[in-house]
Amino acid sequence: MVAAMAEARPPYIVVIGGGKVGYYLTKHLLEAGYEVALVEKDRARASALGSHLGRCAILVGDGDEMAFLGTTGIERASVVAAVTGDDEDNLIACQLARRTFAVPRTLARVNNPRNVRLFHQLGVDVAVSATDVILGVIDSELAQGGDVRGLPLEGTEASLVRITVPVGLLVGHRTDEVAALRGERILLVVRGGEPVDPITPLQAGDQVVVYTRRPAADLILTELLPAAAGA
Repeated sequence: MVAAMAEARPPYIVVIGGGKVGYYLTKHLLEAGYEVALVEKDRARASALGSHLGRCAILVGDGDEMAFLGTTGIERASVVAAVTGDDEDNLIACQLARRTFAVPRTLARVNNPRNVRLFHQLGVDVAVSATDVILGVIDSELAQGGDVRGLPLEGTEASLVRITVPVGLLVGHRTDEVAALRGERILLVVRGGEPVDPITPLQAGDQVVVYTRRPAADLILTELLPAAAGA
C-alpha cells in the first residue's frame, strides 16, 4: 500500500529564484500537477509569491548554500531548476544539487549566452540562454529568404522582425540613427552569433531583432537619419 502511494506521488521539483522567470515556471509546473518548492532569498518577495502560488512551498534562503539546500528536501527532487538573474549563483546551485544531493537532472538559466558552454562543461544538464532561445525561434520559424523576416506574435498586433544589415551607408551607424528603426524596440543586435550592445555601430551582416507593430516590409534598412544621408 505504501509502495503504491509512493509510485503515485508527483515528481518533486525545486525552483531556485523567485523573479518573473521563477514565478511563471513554478506556476506552470503546479498547473501541470508537479510538486514544487520555490526558493527565494528575499523574504518580502517570498511572502508575495506565497499569496499567488497557493499550494507551492515557498522557502526563504540562498539556493547556492549547501546547508540551506539540505533543508528543502532536495535529495528527493527529480529536477532542480536554478533561474535567478545571477549566472554564478545558478551554476553553484546546480553543482551542489548534482554533486552533493545526487539530483538526477539540473537546469540553469544563463543570462550571458557566452556561459552556456561553460555550464555544460561543469556538469549542468540543461543551460538555457534567453538570447539563444529567441535566436533559435527566429532561425527556425523565419525560414524564407530575404533580408527582413517577420514572426507574428499570437494574440497581439505585434511581431518579431529580424533584419540583416546590408553592405552600404548603414555600416558604422547605430540603430537609433536609422530612420526605419527610430522609435522601435530593439531587442537584440547579434554579430557573429553573439549579442552586442544595441547602440554599437552596425556592421554588414549584423542581425537586428525588433519588436514592432509595423509590417516587416516597412523595416527594410535603406534609410539613415537626414544628416547621414546628406540631406
